[in-house]
Amino acid sequence: MDRKSARRPNRRIGALVLLVATAVVSGGCSLLPQEQAPLKPPLVKPAQTEARTVDAKLGSIMRQITGSGTFVPTQVDYYQFQEGGVIGSVSVRAGAAVKKGDVLVTLENEGIDIELLQRELEYERKRLAWEETVKGGNSGHIKIAQLDYKLAALLFEKTKEKVAASVLKAEADGIVTYFTDMMPGDRAEPGRVLAAVAEPTGMRLAMTTANNPVLADIKVGMAAEVRFQDQVYAGKVAQTPASAPMTDDDRLREEYSKTLYVELDSLPAEAALGKMADVTIVAARRDNVIVVPKSGVRTYFGRTFVQVLDGERRRELDVETGLETATEYEIVQGVEDGMKIILQ
Repeated sequence: MDRKSARRPNRRIGALVLLVATAVVSGGCSLLPQEQAPLKPPLVKPAQTEARTVDAKLGSIMRQITGSGTFVPTQVDYYQFQEGGVIGSVSVRAGAAVKKGDVLVTLENEGIDIELLQRELEYERKRLAWEETVKGGNSGHIKIAQLDYKLAALLFEKTKEKVAASVLKAEADGIVTYFTDMMPGDRAEPGRVLAAVAEPTGMRLAMTTANNPVLADIKVGMAAEVRFQDQVYAGKVAQTPASAPMTDDDRLREEYSKTLYVELDSLPAEAALGKMADVTIVAARRDNVIVVPKSGVRTYFGRTFVQVLDGERRRELDVETGLETATEYEIVQGVEDGMKIILQ
């Protein structure tokens, strides 16, 4: 093959390459993937919030306490030492039945029995001496003997009081409803209740109402409704935390601070200590008044108001509230029956 014939294919290949390169350049990178233009975000219409409303309406509202009460004794005697001292013996426990005069607790009082005998002996001697002197008729001697006798009598009585003060005895028949957990050798502080004895002849309901805001509105003598074994009984408030008697005993003070006592007009035949009954005490009641949920009343910087829905429009109305419960308000002024109150 000559050189001319060898160059012809090379020329053809070069022309073909030049033609392809020209096409690529003229196409402006048309062989590369086209970059897509960014999509515009879709237009989202804001969701229309639908107002929750409730119709203001005439009704009744009650501020009351409800709960369960336990039958407890009406008369309970509490026993404590006035002077205090070291406990010598304990004779009963909670739940025991006692008779009048039974010993409950004693204090250590070493030698008091000997002292009592000595005082009694001295008293008898002085009494006899005074009687013999009176027979003798000497006024001066009679006066001295009489003074000796009076002094011996006073010392004898003081010793007997000291003995009595170191022993707690049941003052009536009953059931021991509380007894100290102190043991012989422990020191009893003055005024600390060591025992409680209940007379089983009467009962009342004890109702625990701690942290109830209505408790401050309950007064002695208020009517109470008691439901016991599907029967309704009438009663009245006999004691509130505010009217509880003063006591130095921490346990009783704590109990009185959160307990209401209700006495029934007639005691059910099936009632017994420890049984339960449902109790309702109405502190205040309003009838035929505007009542709205608490979530419909708003406060802002001392202003109390509601929002009402009037067609499609919202309006704010200042209101005056009255009776209040955990869930509702009485509206005294500012809202009329039928208005649509917007809830928060």
